[in-house]
Amino acid sequence: MRPQPYLNPMPVRGRIDTAQPLGLPVINMAFNELPWAPAPAVAQALAQASTGAQRYGSPSCDRLRAALGEAHGLDPDRIICGNGSEDLLDVIARVFARPGDEILISQFGYIQFALTANRLGADLVKAPESDYHTDVDALLAAVTDRTRVLFLANPNNPTGTYIPVEDLARLADGLREDVVLVLDLAYGEFAPDGYCAQTHQLVDRHENVVVTRTFSKAFGLAGARAGWCHGPAWIIPVLYAARAMGPVNALAQAAAIAALSDMQTVHERVAAIQSERARLTGVLTQRGCHVLPSHANFLLLSPPDRDPASTEALIVHLFDTAGLIVTRTREAGLEEFLRVSISLPEHNDLFLEAVDRFLA
Repeated sequence: MRPQPYLNPMPVRGRIDTAQPLGLPVINMAFNELPWAPAPAVAQALAQASTGAQRYGSPSCDRLRAALGEAHGLDPDRIICGNGSEDLLDVIARVFARPGDEILISQFGYIQFALTANRLGADLVKAPESDYHTDVDALLAAVTDRTRVLFLANPNNPTGTYIPVEDLARLADGLREDVVLVLDLAYGEFAPDGYCAQTHQLVDRHENVVVTRTFSKAFGLAGARAGWCHGPAWIIPVLYAARAMGPVNALAQAAAIAALSDMQTVHERVAAIQSERARLTGVLTQRGCHVLPSHANFLLLSPPDRDPASTEALIVHLFDTAGLIVTRTREAGLEEFLRVSISLPEHNDLFLEAVDRFLA
């Protein structure tokens, strides 16, 4: 008899891992990464930190938290850092949910929320969305006496859609006070100006609201794995009790601090992504594709016939004819879509040309 796991098995997503048939260079537009190499200040910080790689990084990320506090006008003592925001989502769930409890998300919420619930044996509850947008009233109606955590990614992955801060405030005001509301701003920098700052203000008005952020997207440090959480003063020591002793390695801390010192580069790269996002949305819409309105650094789209079989054929076509890797979205209700990360203009042009050939 084999050992019995406590976790339910989760399916492994299929990835294209075959050789490119034409020998073309492979361009990955699947993981929502930035296409640029680290800025000079970040590269220099990584090089310097690597010479002391035999040393642990600061367990409490003191310098990084101070830099985050200065950059965002927040109290560093109300910030906790982790190995990417995914790590902190897991920590929050482990602190507040147990088997038999409910974790509430929006219908097409971030897959990490489902994985977290599965790890805990908690029941995952999905509230219906309205045209692929989070429905605040549906979320509030789905709260039960077993609800312990409400996870909401905004902008959302994989849809790219978002709801205004006024709706977030209405959600926070209407939520029962003993339910933790986790607002994940992994893609917040790609939303309209001021969106992140206004979302952080909700933490100051509620004892049950936390905001999670990451350096993996707008800061281009996906390989370094650094994230952070801003929460009420009472919750931070509780999260430390569940967090690993030193989850953010020394190189990641150095890179994140350097990135915060060069916000001009961050803003310029975000603006470039936003510009390309608008261009691709316009062209693809003209071609008859169905493109969801995105406030992230990716698009969720389907071919004109919105047939999952056509979407799968397009995914294969993009790789076989142009060397482009995009993401399949096989979640129930999203089978017709593929997700493509916004990249450099020349990469985006290759994508559009390949789509044109497919549609022809």
